[in-house]
Amino acid sequence: MPAPVSPAPITRYIVRAAHDDNELVRFLATLGTEPGVQVVDLIGPSSGPPHTAVVETDAPTAERLRQQTLDQLTIEPDQPLSLSD
Repeated sequence: MPAPVSPAPITRYIVRAAHDDNELVRFLATLGTEPGVQVVDLIGPSSGPPHTAVVETDAPTAERLRQQTLDQLTIEPDQPLSLSD
């Protein structure tokens, strides 16, 4: 009997529009059909569309979304900021 496959770990990703912030708005509107993706935070001016979203999902889903939105959005792992002297 094969060993059970454990689900891929959930990680945070930064999603930004490559050229047009409206692309990010359209992407966010489609996330209702992506049960494995959760929006954690939206970043942008209060008077306009967000320019950045923080989402949680697994690596395979993030890669699939990145491939589907190539040249429209940048999807990359969220990395902690560090200050250097």
